Amino acid sequence: MPNLTIEARELVKRYGSTLAVDRLSFTVEAGRVTGFVGPNGAGKSTTMRMMLALDRPDGGEALIGGRPYTSYREPARTVGALLDPEAVHPGRRACDHLLWMAQYNGIPRKRVDEVLQIVGLESVGRKRVGGFSLGMRQRLGIAGALLGDPGILILDEPVNGLDPEGIQWIRGFLKQLAAEGRTVLVSSHLMSELQDTADHLIILGRGRLLADTTVKELLDQTSGDQIEVRTTERSRTIDALSLAGATVAVTGPETVTVTGLTTERVVSLLSAASIPFTGIGQHRASLEDVYMAMTREHTTFAAAPEDERALA
Repeated sequence: MPNLTIEARELVKRYGSTLAVDRLSFTVEAGRVTGFVGPNGAGKSTTMRMMLALDRPDGGEALIGGRPYTSYREPARTVGALLDPEAVHPGRRACDHLLWMAQYNGIPRKRVDEVLQIVGLESVGRKRVGGFSLGMRQRLGIAGALLGDPGILILDEPVNGLDPEGIQWIRGFLKQLAAEGRTVLVSSHLMSELQDTADHLIILGRGRLLADTTVKELLDQTSGDQIEVRTTERSRTIDALSLAGATVAVTGPETVTVTGLTTERVVSLLSAASIPFTGIGQHRASLEDVYMAMTREHTTFAAAPEDERALA
């Protein structure tokens, strides 16, 4: 498997007065799953479309394996993509849809049966797509992306519509593809899935790069030296630890996080004040918590806070 990368170099895209992508640069490396995330309107889909020459950038360039997508005579053998699972005629059979794609890209007919089996659709290959659920259409879209056995996969929200079994399957499948040395770029809004699947993250906000880092580094940096305390006496815990100079934040009905004190010091203070606690240890931020904090100021579409909604 050739070592292929995806590169964005100072990409710019405008739609009228809207700057959708603003001097965006990053590299997606082979051999790992890279999560591509950001709020609605962050520029993810636009960037993916520019990678695949479906949109033309107003500045900069997107490269696939060091070359523009349009320079490949048989691009499906280098890059496979799923951007819209609905882009299939509902009256066409699944196998015929894939056969048309294969013939257009010079791919042998037998590959159609192979990819249907890979995604678990071999039993419905001759059924019309109009009767497929969203999850089945997602699997069909993934089958189409795999037709050319490409070294690069670009998948936009591949778990959307999948049932729990399908989500578990795609999680393991993406890891397998990366382990084979492929370059895997996955856009998703499900941070819990990316925390279990992605090795690397590229986070966008309003068309700009907010972070380009590994999942581990991001979680380690955010968690820092915070300690999590579980107690039924939350108010007394906050008072006792705050008086000792700690910064204390409420994280749940019976949990607080503490910054500025060692675990041993927290235990000593709570014990001295006869405050009961049922658990204490290093706080580990979730990817969803980190993502929400990082993108909060870059969200284009957001609901009003609860106190504001109550006054409406």
